[in-house]
Amino acid sequence: MTGVSRRASPELSGEQKVRVVLAVLAGELSLSAAGRRHGVAPATVRVWRDRFLEGGRQAVLEDRPPGTKPQESVVERRMRLENEQLKLALAEATVQLRIWRNGAEHIPEVPSSTSKP
Repeated sequence: MTGVSRRASPELSGEQKVRVVLAVLAGELSLSAAGRRHGVAPATVRVWRDRFLEGGRQAVLEDRPPGTKPQESVVERRMRLENEQLKLALAEATVQLRIWRNGAEHIPEVPSSTSKP
């Protein structure tokens, strides 16, 4: 088989990807040069760059203090509350099931109103 052989690209950490993207944004490396240097396709470096820029764009648009959580949407809040209610319902059902199972063990000990001594 003839063609271009590809060597396995090393897995880069998130921090390494950020350094590559910053070098591209600073004009120190082109997408092609960054890809060659790190064993990935230029398109991969472009995806990293675009994600990095979109994340920064979102952070600026949200304009919230560092370390704070983004504001919940109405749908997210409704889903969170529903999730909490479902957890409580499951916990109650679990307790009721345990009581029922433990009580069922003692049924032969409890005489029924129709049983004769």
